[in-house]
Amino acid sequence: MASPSATIRPTRLSLAAVLALGAAAALYVALLPWHSADADAWFVPWTQIIIAEGPVHALAEPMRVTLEGTNGHANYNPPYLYLLILGSTAAGTLSPFAIVKLVSVAGALLCVACAYGLLRVFLSVEASLAGAAGLLLLPTLVLNAAAWGQVDSYWAALALLAVTAALRGQFALMMAAFGAALAFKAQAAFLGPFILYVVLANRAGWQTVLVCAAVYAGMLLPAWLAGRPALDLATIYLEQAQAYQWLSMNAPNPWAFIQYFHLMSLTTGLVVGFSLAAAAGLAIAGLAARVRLEGEGLLLLALVSAMAMPFLLPKMQDRYFFLADILSVVLALASRQRWAVGAAVLIQIGSLGAYGAHMIGFLHGRFIGGIAMGVAFAILVVQLRQAVGAARHAHVRTEAHCDGRRLP
Repeated sequence: MASPSATIRPTRLSLAAVLALGAAAALYVALLPWHSADADAWFVPWTQIIIAEGPVHALAEPMRVTLEGTNGHANYNPPYLYLLILGSTAAGTLSPFAIVKLVSVAGALLCVACAYGLLRVFLSVEASLAGAAGLLLLPTLVLNAAAWGQVDSYWAALALLAVTAALRGQFALMMAAFGAALAFKAQAAFLGPFILYVVLANRAGWQTVLVCAAVYAGMLLPAWLAGRPALDLATIYLEQAQAYQWLSMNAPNPWAFIQYFHLMSLTTGLVVGFSLAAAAGLAIAGLAARVRLEGEGLLLLALVSAMAMPFLLPKMQDRYFFLADILSVVLALASRQRWAVGAAVLIQIGSLGAYGAHMIGFLHGRFIGGIAMGVAFAILVVQLRQAVGAARHAHVRTEAHCDGRRLP
């Protein structure tokens, strides 16, 4: 069967890619001067310390910063600091603010490159290039990198690489990419149920887990060699988890409503939310005992995993659906099914609403986003159930054919 892009001429796809790249370049340049609270209060001061005191000092201990009542330190995992150190080599030419933005935009390009690799599993070269170029215009990718100056693109890029490797049966690469993604941001764990499913369904062997652990540890090694205590490095994410004591931080999920209407205390919400997320994660991984998904079904499962965790967990932030934003567009481009396109649109609305709440104070955006995310999540769960049923039915028919039986 021809790929969905077979009906579109390569020349038109190439033209679409060129136009998308041109529009993206203009949009990113226009948004680069935008100052965000994260960049001004955290990333720029960290970069200034790196430039003033050198990379070894910056890695050896938390970089304490005090700005207008903000007393914090570099509680991001070291891989982001490595990028700022690399960017600081241009300190003679670029300002610390420009370095922060350069690092963020480079992450967006890396993310799009990894998305291209994932699209190539399903589409032609021309269609994949056009789709990847179009992703540069994805609102949350543009805002995250060019305006906000955040670095979610890096862990998301590595997560996309892990999904691509899973689809290609390259399980060692999958675990290496997943370990590297975890080293950048704890949010990469949202893909954990999917990774566990792939390992169980393919009997990939628990030795692959060692690959993940080794890569994660290797990503922290330079900071340890610079003098940062191993215990500090091992507990950075625990410290991050304790930083904010709210059920929702503008995340477009049910906890925005629960917090607004004071329906649960923080303690109760944590118990309920983590219980629901754990049950969902086990259900996703447990599908390995029932069916082995491939192709679009496996991609759908990755999206459900990336969607379920931030949707069900409390204490989530506005950016935490970033991987789902990108995977949903990839699935829509790969399948061209109406439900996939509809889900992708709803997920973009959901994340954009949350961004609006944080970036411009449009607080109703988180509630609009929560509703959009809820509808999208329901669509995806229904479609996953159908995909599992179809895969099981196909497996039964195959076994019957091999046994010489006849089925209707």
